[in-house]
Amino acid sequence: MSRLFRCVTLSLCVIALSLAGFRATAADKHPPQPAQGTPASTEPPVAPAAFARGETLAYTAMLNELPAGDAEVRLRQEQQDGRAVYRVTAQASTSELIDYLYRLRGTADGMFTTDGFTPLLFRLAYKNNDRPREMGVRYDPAAKLLLGSVKRRERVKERSVPAGDVYDPITAFYWLRGRDLTPGKPLQVEVFTGKARYRVAALVVKKEDVPLTSGVRPAIRLHPAVFSLDEAPQENLLPPETTLWVSADATHTPLKLESFMPIGRLVVELNNN
Repeated sequence: MSRLFRCVTLSLCVIALSLAGFRATAADKHPPQPAQGTPASTEPPVAPAAFARGETLAYTAMLNELPAGDAEVRLRQEQQDGRAVYRVTAQASTSELIDYLYRLRGTADGMFTTDGFTPLLFRLAYKNNDRPREMGVRYDPAAKLLLGSVKRRERVKERSVPAGDVYDPITAFYWLRGRDLTPGKPLQVEVFTGKARYRVAALVVKKEDVPLTSGVRPAIRLHPAVFSLDEAPQENLLPPETTLWVSADATHTPLKLESFMPIGRLVVELNNN
């Protein structure tokens, strides 16, 4: 059942990326994706003007049309030490139905600069079956390092990686949304959770309308993939045939994610306007 939660949370946008440190089932076949040797794009991401106004995104996950979990992500712009930053808070939980098999509650918060998407702080705290876990990343400007930590019970493990084209899960979520999503264009970004390193990739497929519970929305279709950079061989950790639709406007808001797992069809959908 932990695999189920990993898939659910991985689908719940930023919480999902935050929980990528848990291994998911390797796919037998993969959707189209960038080659492993493809270099990361050097184009600077552009923060949509709407980000400055803030946003609140609420999502619901359904497994075989039964409630599986929900999540909420909030973005606000504020001042920190004399500079403009984005602060993000998020929370996710399994549904009462899933709780009988695997209960999980989690919160995350993060902060990154408005210019350049420099990661400053990331923290994830969660409980799986009432066992507390915590991991985080903070930026050390003097050493130019991302300092990671993982706490289980009273033990803390630390790890650092060079800063640069590496992002914590929350910053990576918004970094990807600020990219040019031209159909046929591959995207990828390196993500550090504080515990492990991943390559998050996506192939922009095409523009199309996507049906939601609230109605039909213009969207861009993507095929996402996640690869561990700490293990070999690198296999896609997402279930096969995973598809993500984001809004066709400049915010590229995640609208719907659909994935087929051995236990059934998972759909995660935006449930606010």
